Amino acid sequence: MRWTWMAVLALAAGCGGIELEPLVNQHPARTRVTPEPPGAHCPHGGSALLSGLDLDEDGVLDDGEVTATEYVCATALAHSQPETAGAHCEHGGQAVRTGPDLDGDGELDDAEVTATEYVCATAVPDVLVRTREVPPGAECPLGGQVSRAGQDTNGNGELEDGEVTREVYGCTQPETVVTRLSAIPQPAQECPGLASVAVEAGPDMDQDGELDDGEARARVSLCASVVDPVRVELRPEPAGTRCPAGGTLVVAGLDVNGDGNLGNEERSSWALVCQPLHTYDGSYVVRSAADLAALQGISHIHGSLFLMGTELTEVVLPGLMAVEGQLTIYGNAALTRVELPGLRFVKYDLSVESNANLETLVLGGAQGEELLVELDLWLISNPKLKSLSGLSRVSPRQSLYLRENGALEYIPGQTGFDNVKALTGVLYVSGNDALGALPFPVLRHVGYSVYVDDNTALRSLSLPSLRSVGGAFSISNNDALQGLSGMPLLETINSWLTVAGNDALRTTEGLPELSHVGGLSFGFNAELEWVGDLPSLQSIGSRLVVDSHPKLLGVRNLGSLQQVAQVSIDNNPLLASLQGLTRVRWLSSLSVRRSPALSSLAELAGLQEVEMLSVLDNANLTRFDLTALERVPHEFTVTGNTKLPTCLATGLAAAVYTGAPAQLRISDNDDTATCGN
Repeated sequence: MRWTWMAVLALAAGCGGIELEPLVNQHPARTRVTPEPPGAHCPHGGSALLSGLDLDEDGVLDDGEVTATEYVCATALAHSQPETAGAHCEHGGQAVRTGPDLDGDGELDDAEVTATEYVCATAVPDVLVRTREVPPGAECPLGGQVSRAGQDTNGNGELEDGEVTREVYGCTQPETVVTRLSAIPQPAQECPGLASVAVEAGPDMDQDGELDDGEARARVSLCASVVDPVRVELRPEPAGTRCPAGGTLVVAGLDVNGDGNLGNEERSSWALVCQPLHTYDGSYVVRSAADLAALQGISHIHGSLFLMGTELTEVVLPGLMAVEGQLTIYGNAALTRVELPGLRFVKYDLSVESNANLETLVLGGAQGEELLVELDLWLISNPKLKSLSGLSRVSPRQSLYLRENGALEYIPGQTGFDNVKALTGVLYVSGNDALGALPFPVLRHVGYSVYVDDNTALRSLSLPSLRSVGGAFSISNNDALQGLSGMPLLETINSWLTVAGNDALRTTEGLPELSHVGGLSFGFNAELEWVGDLPSLQSIGSRLVVDSHPKLLGVRNLGSLQQVAQVSIDNNPLLASLQGLTRVRWLSSLSVRRSPALSSLAELAGLQEVEMLSVLDNANLTRFDLTALERVPHEFTVTGNTKLPTCLATGLAAAVYTGAPAQLRISDNDDTATCGN
């Protein structure tokens, strides 16, 4: 039988009690509109029209019911307005605000602005920099800022993509601040009867919960007794002038009342550790004005910063706070001005060297903050730099080199290195032709050596706080220096004190508290008349050398000196007195040579033993007068003293010399004179 669809339908209609499902399930169609963020579908955002069947017939188009999407994209608008000089643009510029025209009125309303880019002028004509915030992503996991800089070659006041020569991402990198306490050596007058404690604070960069070496960014010291424990409090520092991104205020003091807190009257010291505003990860080399412009807005560099051999005339980075490597400004022939007032930390060396026209130098000091340099400060060969006023807050930990800055001037009372209290390494001041005094008013200790050499205008040593030098101290070839005054508190020099070649030096007065030196040498000071005048000097670890002074009259005013290993007096034609050595009882060697004004050694009459005795070529020496001398065990040399009776020499040798015959030398003295009984 042949059935047709019409027959089937008729049969179905005639069958009572039987219902057939419709051939098509007719669910209602629905739509939904959602905002579409900027992205692949709509570069500037817009709306997404979602459509589909309401399968569960709940009156809502669920995500799983969407079968089609249409996008209605917003038109991007941009609005430019002048930006005054300030935080966003140091020299002013333009603020370019962009966003989608969500209401389609053809204007960019405030609520529609999604991004602001600043096109900033710089100190160099036609060099522009564009900056904008970046959201969290691959370049900056926590967001940050990108700066693009270059030359506006077409002069349209806009920095186009093809004109950009440097792009720099400065990322947000919050840091946890930790602290530590440690005992430090301190001069007695700073903490009489107490201990001295250093409080250090900085970011926990390796996240080990402790402040390690190299992590300290702020440091203060205070005096404490055993019963008054030091307390440290960390307080949030809001974003502002002192810390643009906020930070941590470190407050220290003595918990005198023992309540576990610091009251207002117990807080004695404070320091700031600022959070980085934007951090550049890696070392940065500045070769052009565009490279420098791209650093605007960067507060921390996790690496080194180099400005070498550029044609820049100015380097001004007010927002730069920390360089986690070395900072080198070298060989920039046109550079006249460097200002880094916000700089607070350099992890390795800070070097400003061979900048022929540099006149203004500011390193740190903004808001009175200290600039910590963990290793050495080098200020070398900047011939037009006259003032140190911009360096008053610099504090190198290890060494300081101040050399060959021909115009540099300083008068005590002016601003100098006012924050350099101690150096663990070397202080080197050399070849600064206009420097009249040493610019270190609060320097108390140098761990290794001090060199003050070849400063032709130096008239005052002016180290009023210096108490100790761990190595040698050289004062040489300073042609205007007339005395050693300016160091009234200096007590010890562990190695040699050398005073040589200072053509105007007339006296060695000026060291009233010096009690010990490792060695003491005076040589070739053309105008020097007296050596000595060191009333507190008790010991010289090795030798006292007095050599080649055409006007020297003698050695005097060493009334406390009892211990010296060797004495060498040589080539001093007018020297007639050794009065300063009267209390010395033992010497490993005594050498007196070429001193024609000396007629007797009577002022050494306290000597009881000299292991090696040399008396040579003293033209007018007639007597020894070493009445207490009992023993010369190793060497006895008396030669070329043409007026000294030979019999006196042989008689003294017979009485005191106990060494080998080969080391007994007596010759070319007065063989004709008689000695009687």
